[in-house]
Amino acid sequence: MANVDNSKKSKREQIAANGRVIMIVMGLIVASITLRLWYLQIVQGEHYNQKSQDNRIRTRRVRALRGIITDRNKEILADNSLGFNLQLIPENIERIEEVADLLAAQIEDLEAGTIVNLYQKTPTCARHQPITLKKNLSPNELARVEARKLELPGILIETEPIREYPYDEVCSHIIGYLGFVNDRELALPAYKSYARDDLVGRSGIEARYQEYLRGEDGQRHVEVNARGRELSAYTIQPAQSGKNLELTIDIDLQQLAFELMGADVGSLVAINPKNGEILALVSTPSFSNNLFATRISAKDWQRINNDPLRPLQNRSIQGRYPPGSTIKPLIAAVALTDQIITPLTSFSCSGTMTLGNTRFRCWNRYGHGKVDMYRSLRESCDVYYYNLATRIAIDRIAAYGSQFGLGRTCGIELAEEKSGLLPSSSWKLKNVHDQWYTGDTIAICIGQGYLTTTPLQVAAMYSVFANGGTYYKPHLVKEINKPLNSSTNQSPSRRAVGTRVEISNKHVQAIRKALWQVVNDKRGTAFKSRITIKGCEMAGKTGTAQVVKQSLEDLKGSKDTPWRFRDHAWFAAFAPYNDPEIAIAVLVEHGGHGGSTAAPIARQAIEFYLNKTK
Repeated sequence: MANVDNSKKSKREQIAANGRVIMIVMGLIVASITLRLWYLQIVQGEHYNQKSQDNRIRTRRVRALRGIITDRNKEILADNSLGFNLQLIPENIERIEEVADLLAAQIEDLEAGTIVNLYQKTPTCARHQPITLKKNLSPNELARVEARKLELPGILIETEPIREYPYDEVCSHIIGYLGFVNDRELALPAYKSYARDDLVGRSGIEARYQEYLRGEDGQRHVEVNARGRELSAYTIQPAQSGKNLELTIDIDLQQLAFELMGADVGSLVAINPKNGEILALVSTPSFSNNLFATRISAKDWQRINNDPLRPLQNRSIQGRYPPGSTIKPLIAAVALTDQIITPLTSFSCSGTMTLGNTRFRCWNRYGHGKVDMYRSLRESCDVYYYNLATRIAIDRIAAYGSQFGLGRTCGIELAEEKSGLLPSSSWKLKNVHDQWYTGDTIAICIGQGYLTTTPLQVAAMYSVFANGGTYYKPHLVKEINKPLNSSTNQSPSRRAVGTRVEISNKHVQAIRKALWQVVNDKRGTAFKSRITIKGCEMAGKTGTAQVVKQSLEDLKGSKDTPWRFRDHAWFAAFAPYNDPEIAIAVLVEHGGHGGSTAAPIARQAIEFYLNKTK
């Protein structure tokens, strides 16, 4: 009996001991759970609260408006319109093939395979970020997507400012165009704030003033549900618009100049000779910069890029041409300044001049007879300048021409401006590996040979003769960040600071007089293009630059000469003669004679501008 009682007692003690162990274990479990809950809710509470918020709050970028570009009269040249972009968020899509097929059926030029490929290539860490499938949806495309919205989880329509160019081809070489930032640029420190689908300036003012025009993007928070549908949104950082630019050009003159050039290949540049402001800068053929506002199609790009007339080239600043007889006033200025001649010094022109074993011909095969400086410019006698070439050193021409802006870039606010070529004896020795000969100088003195210029340089050179001897740097930008609705100038216009060239007032006036005779004397080469309005008389110089060497017999049949072998036609001028307000250079590639082709274009442009500014 005692053994039984001991056995029961022992079992009760064992049960009690087991109970205490269980209670201890349960206490430890409860304590660890409590400790874990305390750690998660108190210590790590903020962290997990943020992660919870991130599951339903998405940060979206608010695109900044690009700065507006206007002409000198506040006419808008580059503006912004509202575009709708189609975007995809990978983490909110489970059956991508179904979504891709449905989207491809609604959107033109969007293939299902492309959508799937973008989806699959997205890394896990970026699956919550939107991927842009197509920019600037058409109204029909937008309507079709909205109508199937419930069947398209993870698909968003995001608004974005789209660049718009009201004058399109008229100003395309000045304003330029946009292009997507590429991977090479994104790897650079300067582009760290850019996203893969950002557009940046690729040419023209859009490229030169990219950082001014760009602005700063903002941010907004968007609350979404489990399927990625937006429930609400609010802005946490507003976008800052880019700075506005006011250009020096007159869009009315620009548009007229573009129309006057028509189907001709060439350039027209107009400058205010008193301060270097560009009034018009036209290059033809042109292109539509609106095609680049989002992503240019492959078809349009191939058409533009493969055009043999190279519409993307800005001939005003990149075209390098022999200036022909438009260079003669500068050669005369060198000879006058160095006292080699006076305005009345004369040479005899019989139609040719022989130097050694070479005969150099004048354009007038019968000769001009006795020719002084005035007549040499008025009737464009070549033999007169052959004689000057035997008396002027090429290095003197190179040094003097540089003061007028030749042989160097003007520094205009456009990329890839070319310097042309103003050769010297050292240049030829270095590049041609031969010494300089008098025959080389003869070619230079009539605007041929190694000498090349851009239309901008020729316009700037004639501005010097127009204003009496001061070179002003040509420029396009008048104001930065000037409010469009401002009735007064809040900031002063750029003050023109010019550089006086090495020419006396007496000599510059003599050359001006000769240039007046070119247009207004019956024997002048541009007499048919004179301006008859009193007080608006024009002075200028014609030029014909050979593309290939031709004999006089060949020139007889110039109408039958293939277009690409015809001479370039030049005309440079300024007006009004007594107080010039505009200097202009017109180049028509393979246009023949400057007096008959380029001069009428310049006259109409000048007349229009002077009538407008009266």
